[in-house]
Amino acid sequence: MRKLLITLVITFVIAGTNAFAMTFKTGDDTIDIYASIRAYTVFTYTSPGKEYSVCSRPADKSCSQFAIGLQDNSRAGIRWTKGNIFLNNEWGINSVDEASGQSLRLRFLYGDYKFGDGSKGRIRIGQIPGIVHTTTIYDTKLSADNGLQGYGMLSDVRRIGINYEIGGFSVSALSMYQDRARVEGLFGTTNNNPNAGFLEIMPRLEVAYKVSDFTVAGTYVKSSVRDINSSSDTYDKLYHVDAGHIMFTANPKLSDKVRLLASGFYSVNGGLYDMVTTGGGYSKSEAVNRSDWRAIPILKAESEKVEFDNTSVFGGAIGIAAGNVEAGFGIQNAKNDQWDDNNQTNMGFYANYKYRVSNFRITPEIGYLHSGNRRGTENAYTRGFRFGVQFRFDI
Repeated sequence: MRKLLITLVITFVIAGTNAFAMTFKTGDDTIDIYASIRAYTVFTYTSPGKEYSVCSRPADKSCSQFAIGLQDNSRAGIRWTKGNIFLNNEWGINSVDEASGQSLRLRFLYGDYKFGDGSKGRIRIGQIPGIVHTTTIYDTKLSADNGLQGYGMLSDVRRIGINYEIGGFSVSALSMYQDRARVEGLFGTTNNNPNAGFLEIMPRLEVAYKVSDFTVAGTYVKSSVRDINSSSDTYDKLYHVDAGHIMFTANPKLSDKVRLLASGFYSVNGGLYDMVTTGGGYSKSEAVNRSDWRAIPILKAESEKVEFDNTSVFGGAIGIAAGNVEAGFGIQNAKNDQWDDNNQTNMGFYANYKYRVSNFRITPEIGYLHSGNRRGTENAYTRGFRFGVQFRFDI
């Protein structure tokens, strides 16, 4: 250990003259220190009809906005490898959150153990990445690199859990505790007790299988919620809600420099675990996470017994990546019988060009988002155009 510390100190001094010398080795230990700073500047124009405006103006007026900031998926971390053990600790770095006053948050903290030479698989435990999203094949920049989330794509979430992977097969069991607020909110209840109303009866299960450039995957969870509103007829009764989705991704090579990008999914109540939304991403590079846009079940207001109407979402995206250029189109349809217009169709388009100089990238991107009308209100359809540039530094 003393030898390792001396080696690290000497290497840090040397690294001061070379910003990219961030891998340190001593004996069986290998340490990688890395960071990715992702800043953006973006201009957005939103047409009349947007119900949730990023500007203070009437709904029948257009809105233009300029923003500059640090993406909330900027990160720094350390990876430590020793024999069959691998550790990763990564923190997200962004502009100070006005609500919490915090600019740091935990992204990853997990350990891997590889069985033998890896032919018998690998186990991972901690706060880990998901395996049932579409962001692995698309390289969009705005909306915090989540691209068309809410417009035909699924974003990733990081949760506490355990994962086992062997060959192209992967399975995870993830805690729903970090998503408890959305489950409790099904009754519209609030309480100072963070556990009020929520009971975790099973982990959320994820399964994925990859063959070459094609992946199929799915997730499922049953959540339980107790109505804690003492004035309600349903007080202290327990109810169950199902949520999950199935999906696929494909990114085959069409030539040496050209890849096809394609994905599709079907979800029921996928907003309960924060992966499926029905909109967002108009104003800034960070994805917009208004609770009203999550695809969650809705309590039936005029029912003799407690029942929920499920929110189902069907969508997909297709794109092309050719050298430094990428473009894609996404579309999805969401449905819930409680909405005035019981379905909502969103679609979006993006195109970008990646200019790289060593570990510095400049990526201009244009995008168009169209949100459908689910409220039955006049002129509620919304069209948003955005043009931005991402500046990314990797070490």
